[in-house]
Amino acid sequence: MSDDEAPQPTIAAAVGTELGHATLTATATLRTNLSIHHFLGAVRFSRQVAQIEDSNRGKPFGDFFEEILWFGSACVLSSVAGLEAYANELFVDRADHFPDLRTEIADKLWELFEQKPLLEKFDMALLLKQKPLLQRGESPTQDVAALIALRNGLTHFKPEWDNQQTSHARIGQQLANRFAPSAFLPQTEGVFPRRWASHGCTRWAVQSSVSFVRDFEVQAGVAPKIVKFTDRLDEGTA
Repeated sequence: MSDDEAPQPTIAAAVGTELGHATLTATATLRTNLSIHHFLGAVRFSRQVAQIEDSNRGKPFGDFFEEILWFGSACVLSSVAGLEAYANELFVDRADHFPDLRTEIADKLWELFEQKPLLEKFDMALLLKQKPLLQRGESPTQDVAALIALRNGLTHFKPEWDNQQTSHARIGQQLANRFAPSAFLPQTEGVFPRRWASHGCTRWAVQSSVSFVRDFEVQAGVAPKIVKFTDRLDEGTA
Protein backbone atom coordinates (compact mmCIF):
# COMPACT_ATOMS: atom_id res chain seq x y z
CA MET A 1 0.00 0.00 0.00
CA SER A 2 1.44 3.38 -0.99
CA ASP A 3 1.58 6.43 1.29
CA ASP A 4 -1.24 8.12 -0.62
CA GLU A 5 -3.75 5.37 0.09
CA ALA A 6 -5.67 5.49 3.35
CA PRO A 7 -7.18 2.26 4.73
CA GLN A 8 -10.23 2.56 6.92
CA PRO A 9 -11.24 -0.67 8.67
CA THR A 10 -14.93 -1.07 9.34
CA ILE A 11 -17.13 -3.77 10.83
CA ALA A 12 -19.41 -4.85 8.03
CA ALA A 13 -21.83 -7.18 9.79
CA ALA A 14 -22.49 -9.61 12.60
CA VAL A 15 -23.41 -12.99 11.19
CA GLY A 16 -24.65 -16.18 12.87
CA THR A 17 -24.56 -17.20 16.50
CA GLU A 18 -22.97 -20.14 18.21
CA LEU A 19 -23.61 -20.77 21.92
CA GLY A 20 -24.90 -17.24 22.22
CA HIS A 21 -21.78 -15.59 20.72
CA ALA A 22 -22.03 -13.42 17.63
CA THR A 23 -19.48 -14.00 14.86
CA LEU A 24 -18.12 -10.75 13.41
CA THR A 25 -16.73 -10.25 9.93
CA ALA A 26 -14.67 -7.17 9.14
CA THR A 27 -13.90 -5.44 5.87
CA ALA A 28 -11.53 -2.58 5.08
CA THR A 29 -12.28 0.31 2.77
CA LEU A 30 -9.53 2.02 0.78
CA ARG A 31 -9.34 5.66 -0.27
CA THR A 32 -6.94 6.68 -3.01
CA ASN A 33 -5.48 10.20 -3.11
CA LEU A 34 -4.33 11.45 -6.51
CA SER A 35 -2.46 14.68 -5.76
CA ILE A 36 0.95 13.00 -5.56
CA HIS A 37 0.22 10.91 -8.66
CA HIS A 38 -0.57 14.08 -10.63
CA PHE A 39 2.70 15.69 -9.50
CA LEU A 40 4.70 12.56 -10.37
CA GLY A 41 3.00 12.46 -13.77
CA ALA A 42 4.00 16.08 -14.34
CA VAL A 43 7.63 15.16 -13.61
CA ARG A 44 7.47 12.33 -16.15
CA PHE A 45 5.99 14.59 -18.82
CA SER A 46 8.64 17.23 -18.10
CA ARG A 47 11.36 14.64 -18.54
CA GLN A 48 9.89 13.67 -21.92
CA VAL A 49 10.04 17.29 -23.08
CA ALA A 50 13.70 17.50 -22.03
CA GLN A 51 14.55 14.32 -23.94
CA ILE A 52 12.85 15.51 -27.13
CA GLU A 53 14.59 18.87 -26.96
CA ASP A 54 17.99 17.23 -26.40
CA SER A 55 17.44 14.86 -29.34
CA ASN A 56 16.63 17.72 -31.69
CA ARG A 57 18.91 20.45 -30.39
CA GLY A 58 20.32 22.55 -33.24
CA LYS A 59 17.74 21.27 -35.73
CA PRO A 60 15.21 23.49 -37.48
CA PHE A 61 11.59 23.48 -36.41
CA GLY A 62 9.95 20.18 -37.33
CA ASP A 63 7.30 17.61 -36.53
CA PHE A 64 9.05 16.75 -33.25
CA PHE A 65 7.64 19.99 -31.81
CA GLU A 66 4.20 18.40 -31.78
CA GLU A 67 5.41 16.00 -29.09
CA ILE A 68 6.92 18.86 -27.11
CA LEU A 69 3.53 20.59 -27.21
CA TRP A 70 1.69 17.39 -26.20
CA PHE A 71 3.95 16.48 -23.30
CA GLY A 72 4.30 20.12 -22.26
CA SER A 73 0.53 20.52 -22.10
CA ALA A 74 0.23 17.29 -20.12
CA CYS A 75 2.81 18.56 -17.64
CA VAL A 76 1.01 21.87 -17.10
CA LEU A 77 -2.38 20.17 -16.72
CA SER A 78 -1.00 17.58 -14.30
CA SER A 79 0.81 20.19 -12.20
CA VAL A 80 -2.37 22.16 -11.62
CA ALA A 81 -4.41 18.98 -11.20
CA GLY A 82 -2.03 18.04 -8.39
CA LEU A 83 -2.74 21.35 -6.65
CA GLU A 84 -6.50 20.96 -7.15
CA ALA A 85 -6.45 17.42 -5.76
CA TYR A 86 -4.27 18.46 -2.81
CA ALA A 87 -6.71 21.23 -1.84
CA ASN A 88 -9.65 18.84 -2.09
CA GLU A 89 -7.86 16.18 -0.02
CA LEU A 90 -7.11 18.84 2.57
CA PHE A 91 -10.80 19.60 3.05
CA VAL A 92 -11.95 16.01 2.76
CA ASP A 93 -9.78 15.40 5.85
CA ARG A 94 -11.11 18.55 7.52
CA ALA A 95 -11.72 16.78 10.83
CA ASP A 96 -7.97 16.13 11.05
CA HIS A 97 -6.79 19.51 9.78
CA PHE A 98 -9.38 21.70 11.50
CA PRO A 99 -10.25 19.78 14.69
CA ASP A 100 -11.46 22.87 16.56
CA LEU A 101 -14.11 23.61 13.94
CA ARG A 102 -17.58 22.20 14.51
CA THR A 103 -18.37 19.49 11.98
CA GLU A 104 -21.49 21.16 10.59
CA ILE A 105 -19.64 24.45 10.12
CA ALA A 106 -16.72 22.74 8.38
CA ASP A 107 -19.14 20.90 6.11
CA LYS A 108 -20.98 24.10 5.21
CA LEU A 109 -17.76 25.99 4.50
CA TRP A 110 -16.59 23.23 2.16
CA GLU A 111 -19.97 23.27 0.42
CA LEU A 112 -19.48 26.99 -0.20
CA PHE A 113 -15.81 26.77 -1.20
CA GLU A 114 -15.64 23.53 -3.18
CA GLN A 115 -16.25 25.35 -6.47
CA LYS A 116 -14.15 28.42 -5.62
CA PRO A 117 -10.92 29.24 -7.50
CA LEU A 118 -7.96 27.14 -6.39
CA LEU A 119 -6.00 29.80 -4.51
CA GLU A 120 -9.11 30.81 -2.58
CA LYS A 121 -9.35 27.25 -1.23
CA PHE A 122 -5.83 27.50 0.14
CA ASP A 123 -6.62 30.93 1.60
CA MET A 124 -9.63 29.48 3.39
CA ALA A 125 -7.51 26.69 4.84
CA LEU A 126 -5.00 29.24 6.14
CA LEU A 127 -7.81 31.36 7.57
CA LEU A 128 -9.21 28.35 9.42
CA LYS A 129 -5.72 27.61 10.77
CA GLN A 130 -5.47 31.27 11.87
CA LYS A 131 -2.42 31.80 9.68
CA PRO A 132 -1.51 34.65 7.29
CA LEU A 133 -3.09 34.38 3.85
CA LEU A 134 -1.16 33.71 0.64
CA GLN A 135 1.15 36.44 -0.58
CA ARG A 136 -0.29 36.90 -4.07
CA GLY A 137 2.52 39.17 -5.25
CA GLU A 138 5.35 36.83 -4.25
CA SER A 139 6.67 33.47 -5.42
CA PRO A 140 5.63 30.71 -5.45
CA THR A 141 2.02 31.96 -5.22
CA GLN A 142 2.56 34.42 -8.07
CA ASP A 143 4.06 31.66 -10.22
CA VAL A 144 1.15 29.33 -9.45
CA ALA A 145 -1.31 32.06 -10.47
CA ALA A 146 0.49 32.33 -13.82
CA LEU A 147 0.55 28.53 -14.12
CA ILE A 148 -3.21 28.40 -13.55
CA ALA A 149 -3.67 31.05 -16.24
CA LEU A 150 -1.67 28.88 -18.65
CA ARG A 151 -3.71 25.81 -17.69
CA ASN A 152 -6.94 27.70 -18.23
CA GLY A 153 -5.73 29.02 -21.57
CA LEU A 154 -4.96 25.50 -22.75
CA THR A 155 -8.12 23.93 -21.35
CA HIS A 156 -10.49 26.61 -22.69
CA PHE A 157 -8.42 27.45 -25.75
CA LYS A 158 -9.82 29.98 -28.21
CA PRO A 159 -7.88 30.60 -31.46
CA GLU A 160 -6.79 34.15 -32.19
CA TRP A 161 -5.06 35.70 -35.21
CA ASP A 162 -1.42 36.62 -34.60
CA ASN A 163 -2.09 40.31 -35.26
CA GLN A 164 -5.30 40.43 -33.18
CA GLN A 165 -4.31 38.80 -29.90
CA THR A 166 -6.10 39.70 -26.68
CA SER A 167 -6.38 36.76 -24.26
CA HIS A 168 -3.28 35.14 -25.78
CA ALA A 169 -1.31 38.32 -25.13
CA ARG A 170 -2.56 38.52 -21.53
CA ILE A 171 -1.46 34.96 -20.82
CA GLY A 172 1.88 35.64 -22.47
CA GLN A 173 2.39 38.70 -20.25
CA GLN A 174 1.72 36.62 -17.12
CA LEU A 175 4.30 34.06 -18.25
CA ALA A 176 6.93 36.59 -19.32
CA ASN A 177 10.40 36.16 -17.75
CA ARG A 178 9.38 33.11 -15.70
CA PHE A 179 11.19 30.55 -17.86
CA ALA A 180 13.10 30.16 -21.11
CA PRO A 181 10.60 29.71 -23.97
CA SER A 182 11.14 27.38 -26.91
CA ALA A 183 14.29 27.90 -28.93
CA PHE A 184 12.69 26.17 -31.92
CA LEU A 185 10.35 29.09 -32.62
CA PRO A 186 11.26 32.67 -33.58
CA GLN A 187 11.58 35.18 -30.75
CA THR A 188 9.09 37.41 -32.54
CA GLU A 189 6.34 34.86 -31.87
CA GLY A 190 4.28 35.39 -28.72
CA VAL A 191 4.83 33.13 -25.74
CA PHE A 192 1.26 31.83 -25.93
CA PRO A 193 -0.09 29.68 -27.55
CA ARG A 194 3.05 27.78 -28.66
CA ARG A 195 6.35 29.25 -27.59
CA TRP A 196 5.77 28.48 -23.91
CA ALA A 197 6.14 24.76 -24.77
CA SER A 198 9.68 24.05 -23.58
CA HIS A 199 11.53 22.22 -20.86
CA GLY A 200 12.11 25.59 -19.28
CA CYS A 201 8.36 25.88 -18.83
CA THR A 202 7.70 22.33 -17.67
CA ARG A 203 10.53 22.52 -15.14
CA TRP A 204 9.07 25.80 -13.87
CA ALA A 205 5.57 24.29 -13.70
CA VAL A 206 6.69 21.34 -11.56
CA GLN A 207 8.97 23.36 -9.31
CA SER A 208 6.38 26.10 -8.77
CA SER A 209 3.56 23.72 -7.85
CA VAL A 210 5.72 21.58 -5.56
CA SER A 211 7.30 24.63 -3.89
CA PHE A 212 3.83 26.07 -3.35
CA VAL A 213 2.66 22.94 -1.51
CA ARG A 214 5.83 22.78 0.59
CA ASP A 215 5.48 26.42 1.62
CA PHE A 216 1.78 25.99 2.34
CA GLU A 217 2.40 22.99 4.60
CA VAL A 218 4.94 24.97 6.62
CA GLN A 219 2.78 28.10 6.78
CA ALA A 220 -0.42 26.22 7.67
CA GLY A 221 1.29 23.87 10.10
CA VAL A 222 -0.29 20.76 8.55
CA ALA A 223 1.37 17.36 8.45
CA PRO A 224 3.73 17.27 5.43
CA LYS A 225 2.56 14.99 2.66
CA ILE A 226 4.82 15.90 -0.23
CA VAL A 227 8.16 15.57 1.58
CA LYS A 228 8.02 11.76 1.33
CA PHE A 229 8.30 12.06 -2.45
CA THR A 230 10.99 14.75 -2.65
CA ASP A 231 13.49 12.66 -4.61
CA ARG A 232 10.93 11.54 -7.17
CA LEU A 233 9.44 14.99 -7.59
CA ASP A 234 12.84 16.57 -8.17
CA GLU A 235 13.88 13.91 -10.68
CA GLY A 236 14.03 15.12 -14.26
CA THR A 237 13.18 18.74 -13.49
CA ALA A 238 16.69 20.16 -13.06
